[in-house]
Amino acid sequence: MKKLFKWFLAFLGIVACFYVFAFVFGVWGSYEMKKRFDIGYGASTSPRLVRLEIGDKVFAIPQNHIWSRDRWQGGKVTGVNLQALLPNFEPYTEANKQEFEKPGWNRTIDLLLIQTDVYEKGKTSISRQQHYDLMLKKSQKTAKEKGPFGLTKVHGIKWVMDDDFFIGKLPDGDFYWVMCDPDGKHIAPSCKASVNYSDYTDLSYTFSKQYLSDWQTIDKKARNLIRQFEVNAKQGGE
Repeated sequence: MKKLFKWFLAFLGIVACFYVFAFVFGVWGSYEMKKRFDIGYGASTSPRLVRLEIGDKVFAIPQNHIWSRDRWQGGKVTGVNLQALLPNFEPYTEANKQEFEKPGWNRTIDLLLIQTDVYEKGKTSISRQQHYDLMLKKSQKTAKEKGPFGLTKVHGIKWVMDDDFFIGKLPDGDFYWVMCDPDGKHIAPSCKASVNYSDYTDLSYTFSKQYLSDWQTIDKKARNLIRQFEVNAKQGGE
């Protein structure tokens, strides 16, 4: 009986060791996996400048404005995701990190700086007005009505699906368009606008619909933010 009890204890010891080994191996494996594949979404309070080449432009962007960790090392990339807080486009810091982490959009604005697909072809990208004109050509019938905050609402554009599509004129005379979630579609509706930053680099940004009344200021500050990061230009097509 004692011998059987000893064998039972030995068996329990082996099982316990196995589970401890499995746990340790799992923790180690998870750490290694995270270290090797630590890409995608992230957040950093570091103001360290990251040098990125996108399309025909080179930028030096503070790390705490970049929320995709795979871009923190810098280099030549096709695009980068940025983050900031309205109204002054502040980066992610220890003092304001709770604002970024709140559910929904709130004061957060996400920006995407991306190389246009015409860069490799050596062509020139299209402007906001040209993009809008192309959408109109692909639509059988459109109609306009007065929209909010000095904007005009356009109906019937095929590519827009069920979003609200608005157009307007900026103070400098530049054409403007923005797509917004219709009221009631989401708990936290948002709006997205796009602009040609250069011949081979486009900028789009998404923000809470509650700030749509500030569309002119937001557009100006978004473009100024990117200009602030630009360090030099490259020749298109190189």
